[in-house]
Amino acid sequence: MISSSEVAVKCSDIDQSVICIDAYSSLLKGKELIAQQSTEALLWIVEAATQFENLGETDNAIMAVVSGINFAVDVNLISRAYELFKYARSVYENGLERGDPALDNPAVKEELVKAGRRMIRTARKLKADDAMRSMQAELKAAVLSGGGLKRVEREEKTKDILVVDGRQLYAKKSKEYKEGAEKYIASGIVKNAIVFACMGALADLMLGRPKEGIEYLTQIAEKSGFKEKFHEDPCFNWTKLVFRGLVSRDKEAIEKARKDYFKIPFAFKDDKEFARRVMDSVYRRVMSGM
Repeated sequence: MISSSEVAVKCSDIDQSVICIDAYSSLLKGKELIAQQSTEALLWIVEAATQFENLGETDNAIMAVVSGINFAVDVNLISRAYELFKYARSVYENGLERGDPALDNPAVKEELVKAGRRMIRTARKLKADDAMRSMQAELKAAVLSGGGLKRVEREEKTKDILVVDGRQLYAKKSKEYKEGAEKYIASGIVKNAIVFACMGALADLMLGRPKEGIEYLTQIAEKSGFKEKFHEDPCFNWTKLVFRGLVSRDKEAIEKARKDYFKIPFAFKDDKEFARRVMDSVYRRVMSGM
C-alpha cells in the first residue's frame, strides 16, 4: 500500500485525479474491510480494480483483485474467489494482447497464479460438488498454462455465482446501449430510447469519463427530435442526479437518486439491474467521503 503523499503525487494529473483518488481510496477501504473480515471488502476491491483499469494501471488492477481472491479464499467464498479470478485473468489476457508494459513484471502473473493454486487447494478441502470440480478444471487450465492464463473451452456462466466484469462490462454496455438508443429513436420508441441513452451515459461514468457521458446524454437529447420528452423523463433526471453525486461528491443528490430510482418505469429487468449497480457503486464512494 502506498502512502497518502505518494497517492497525492500520482494523482496530480488534473484530467485523471478523480479516477486516481477513487482507485486508491477504494483500495484502502477494501483493505480496511478485509482487516475487519467484512465481505463488503470485495465490492470495494472491484471498484478499485475497475478504476485502475480506467487509469491504464493493469498491474495494480490485477494485484487489487488478487487481494480480493485471497480474502475470499480465507473465508471459504470459493465461488466469489473464482469470479474474481476470472476477472483478473481477463484483465491480464487483454493486457498481454495490447503488449502492456505494466505486465513485463513477472510478479503480477506469479501472484495471480499463486492465488489460483491456493483457491484450488481450498476447493479440494471443502469436498467440492460437481460444479466446484468443474471450476477446479478451469482453474488448473488457467494457472498451469504457458505465457497467458488460457481458459478452457467451456461455458463459464454459472447462475449462482456473482459475476464480476469490471471495465470490460462497462465498455461493452456503453457501446450496446448507445447503439440501442439510436435504433429506438429511429423507431420512435422514445421511452426505451431515453433509458438506453441514460444507461450508455452511466457506462461512460463508470469508465471514468463523466464529461463524455454527460455530453453524450445532452447531445442525443438535442438531436433526437424529442428533447422535451428527454428532459421530462424520470430516468433522464435520475441519471443527472447520479452524475452530480459522483462528480461533485454531492450526498444529497445521490440520496435523492436512491429514492427516485423507484419511480423509473424500466421496461427490462437487465436495465433496472444495471442502473442499480451503477447507483450503488456511486453511493458507496460518495457516502464514504472518498
